[in-house]
Amino acid sequence: MWLYWALNWMINMGKAMVIFKISPQPENINEVEAAVKAISIPDVKFQDIKRVPIAFGIEIIKVGFIVPDKTDGIIPAIEEALNKIEGLTQEAEMEGATLIS
Repeated sequence: MWLYWALNWMINMGKAMVIFKISPQPENINEVEAAVKAISIPDVKFQDIKRVPIAFGIEIIKVGFIVPDKTDGIIPAIEEALNKIEGLTQEAEMEGATLIS
């Protein structure tokens, strides 16, 4: 009986870390970071944000969100919210995802 409970708990309580790559215009990077941190979507928790230099002083932003791993429509909702941010040079792109619990 305990094994059934433990397996059921693990299946229903999984979470994933989803990482997105955002390409802001250099002059708008601070505003884009603030807008990313202000995104509010049910069941989505902002986790981390990093600036990553790519070349000639240009930086991209990598942002991580914690999401339930069994919820449909979460990833498109995050992408939509990120792409509504003004000051991007191209659309936000999901770079990876991993289970964390």
